[in-house]
Amino acid sequence: MAIANAIKALNRWINDYFERISMMTGYAVQPSFIKSTILSMIGLSLVSLVLALLSIRLMPKLTILFALIEIISLLMIAMLGIYLVVKVRSRAGKFEKAIVTILLTTIPLLASGEPLVNVINQLTMVRMDPEVVGEFRRIVAEVYGGFDIVNAIRRSINRVPSRTYSDVMSIITESYGISSNIADILMLKLDSIIRREQSTFKSKVQTLSLMMEIYLVSVQLLPLLLIILAISLSPLGSFPINPTALILLLFLVYMPITGMVFYVAMSGLTD
Repeated sequence: MAIANAIKALNRWINDYFERISMMTGYAVQPSFIKSTILSMIGLSLVSLVLALLSIRLMPKLTILFALIEIISLLMIAMLGIYLVVKVRSRAGKFEKAIVTILLTTIPLLASGEPLVNVINQLTMVRMDPEVVGEFRRIVAEVYGGFDIVNAIRRSINRVPSRTYSDVMSIITESYGISSNIADILMLKLDSIIRREQSTFKSKVQTLSLMMEIYLVSVQLLPLLLIILAISLSPLGSFPINPTALILLLFLVYMPITGMVFYVAMSGLTD
């Protein structure tokens, strides 16, 4: 009986965990698919590991096959996990970028005494990312489906993996019906968000400026200096590498790889 209860509790925890992950992706991936894929890959991996260990002495060639199946299973789990992480972060980023627009739309409407459900409905008409608009449409649909507006927004907070969105919507749910100055509180929140964005922007600009200087030195000036030194010193026999080989190495290997590294780094800062 105790074992059966433990299995039920474990199964319930697994279902809730995968439901939570699916919910944070905006139901882009169904929880049943995540559960079946991960559990089947774990099962296949364990079976392959056992068979590989058993076949080491009896059938060494099959050991390689089972080892490949083991690696593929683990790679499948890793790829699914990476996709889910990227999807959640992408969804969070969309709400982070839209939060200023959300507040600029919400504050005047709340200040004028507009009902909260009408405010959320108005947000569905604002030009934002389709995923953000879709979330507000889901809130409105839940209200018309029987939920009160506060509970619908709380359910939305659980679905959206953005800390800023959670803070803003939590202010609304906690103050709605209690305080008459929700708009003033949200204005303070908007001011803090704008100040934070300005500080982040200044920091990124300074970092980009420094990286550009490093890029100019390492990708343009350094290769030019090495080529000049090679051409100047090679007739004296004091330069360890042939100038032609050095030029090919710099232009075909060093500069493309270094440029790609700087491109990836700078792209990460501009996101």
